[in-house]
Amino acid sequence: MKIIIAEKMNKEIEQWELKQDEPVTVITWISDLNYQLATNEINLYNFTRSKNIGIAITELPWTQYHVLNYRSVPGNHQFEFKNFDQDLTVKIYLAEHTHQVVKTETVDKKDQNIKVVFYANNQVTQRFDYDANKRPLVSHFIGTDKQIEVYWQGRQNKLVNTGMSLLEDGQEKFYNNYWDWHFEAFKKIINSLEDVSEVISYEAPTMNISVPNRRVVRGELFHELVVSAFKQAQGRTKWMLQFENKNFWKPRNDVALAASELGYRLVNLDVPYVDEAHWIKDQLTKHFEHVRPGDLVIWQYPKYSPALELSMLQWFHERQVTVAAFIHDVTLVRERITASDHYQPEDDKQLLSQFDANILPLNFVEPLADIAEVNLQNIVPLAPYDFRISETVTPATYSQNIFYAGSLVKFPKLQNIDFKLTVFGEKNFSNIKINNNNIHDGGFMPAEELAKQLNNGYGLIWDEDVDNEYRQRYTKWNWPYKFSLYMASGLPVIAWQGSAIAEVIKLGNLGLVVNSLSDVSDAIADVTVEDFNIMAQNAAMFGNKLANGESTKAALKALEDKLAALTIN
Repeated sequence: MKIIIAEKMNKEIEQWELKQDEPVTVITWISDLNYQLATNEINLYNFTRSKNIGIAITELPWTQYHVLNYRSVPGNHQFEFKNFDQDLTVKIYLAEHTHQVVKTETVDKKDQNIKVVFYANNQVTQRFDYDANKRPLVSHFIGTDKQIEVYWQGRQNKLVNTGMSLLEDGQEKFYNNYWDWHFEAFKKIINSLEDVSEVISYEAPTMNISVPNRRVVRGELFHELVVSAFKQAQGRTKWMLQFENKNFWKPRNDVALAASELGYRLVNLDVPYVDEAHWIKDQLTKHFEHVRPGDLVIWQYPKYSPALELSMLQWFHERQVTVAAFIHDVTLVRERITASDHYQPEDDKQLLSQFDANILPLNFVEPLADIAEVNLQNIVPLAPYDFRISETVTPATYSQNIFYAGSLVKFPKLQNIDFKLTVFGEKNFSNIKINNNNIHDGGFMPAEELAKQLNNGYGLIWDEDVDNEYRQRYTKWNWPYKFSLYMASGLPVIAWQGSAIAEVIKLGNLGLVVNSLSDVSDAIADVTVEDFNIMAQNAAMFGNKLANGESTKAALKALEDKLAALTIN
């Protein structure tokens, strides 16, 4: 027998259970009274539940000294009482299709909870007392033969469990926290069962017991299932997410093009998208109608909101489809993170942790773990991003011209640039005041066309902003796409020596590495025509590899090999 310890049952546990060759018992600790137990489930708080839901309103003691509020009642409760001073309101919630009270909420004038009480079997089964800051003080769980009180305190903006009391068989026992009781109860249940082969703690700490036990995080059981399906699949289909044919989607469509040349089936979801779970599920049902267990989907991340992409991942995992992320950008470490309607950091962390494999620049792995507490599964390192063009890349000719592809927003102190700089990009000069005759606006042209036009001088890579610690750090980890553009133009490059791409440049003799923009003029003045031509030839060789999609193809092949070699717990 295998045992899973989890807060509650979910689809992941249910599907994993179906694939086991021995019985499974699930031990849960959810206290919600409306929670329905499965046949193979043992719940620590089931002593508070009863088939006889609710209590008659006439038996509630405070109805004798509260007044029924006859005005309209906003919210999803049915009606409410107020005390004579009108400073306390008790909201009444009835069981569906009955007149039995299942819950009451006592609130103050500011509509802040003071007390929430749940009823069953004509008595209180759960009660939660709150302080003025809406934080619980005491949680009560009451059954016929057992009672629990859990105590809380607010410390430095965090809610801390400070102890627990268990009254059972007339004896009271105290614990330092409710987890101590949980572990004691878990062990009693495990010891009462026979032939236990393994204990799996699902998003819970492992226990010090003799039975083999391991901890898994959400998504890990799905991962076991999809890896098993992947290894067993015969003639699987490989799928790749594609994007609209827009200039700003070129990096992603270059990935899709390389994948199609390796036999991947391209899928482009409908536009415009709707940030609702039902929309993404409808889209997946429509465009991945023929997906089968053991198939492989490469999801180009990010595409939508993390919540929407979590729904996507669950949809595929329920069908035992392996989903790998091809990562282009990482919001969690790129800027100061704030939650919004369309971006919840916790959703993004959960999403990245649950992809079955990940293709990304290797320098991102450590900051993701340290800063965002995200541990990626099955990492495949990515060389600089491809830049697909149909023509053969030829070396640039010598000149001291310097070109920059992109916005000037990330540049520090534009007025101090003492070299001639031509900037190509969309909306280059919007909201930017430039009082420097050295900077020239080259206008906008599509990326592939620009790669054909840049045929002399240097390409500048400068996303380092000394006034923005997030951009400065990000440059140390990311492969800039403009590097790939310059390589596809045969241009030697100039980059900040603290950037991730600086090591690639030095290793391949692909250009110049400087400490600051004030060093650029002297650096290019020291380059002879012969030195320039060697760098340009190296850049063209590198650019031809990127133009043919070799970076993406190598990563995809390595990903498939890694998945095929995985072992299953």
